[in-house]
Amino acid sequence: MRTWVARRLYDYSHLPHVKDAHTRPWVLQGTEVGRGPDNEPLVRQVEPLGWIDRPVIDQANDVINHQPGTWGPMRRHDST
Repeated sequence: MRTWVARRLYDYSHLPHVKDAHTRPWVLQGTEVGRGPDNEPLVRQVEPLGWIDRPVIDQANDVINHQPGTWGPMRRHDST
């Protein structure tokens, strides 16, 4: 579970650099109604619970950097 959560944070770690410097991960509660193109849960009845602090993201990066093989954050290129 620890590696799975770390991977989710790591996968999107590039967003503050390509979208907006204020972009950061957060935790929410809601009812899952489907899955998106990245297999992310699509939810309704959303209740924000809190932001994920920078030290937690740094810890997630450490977990991934200690995994065997090469892992990198997902990067989506605009197809237009």
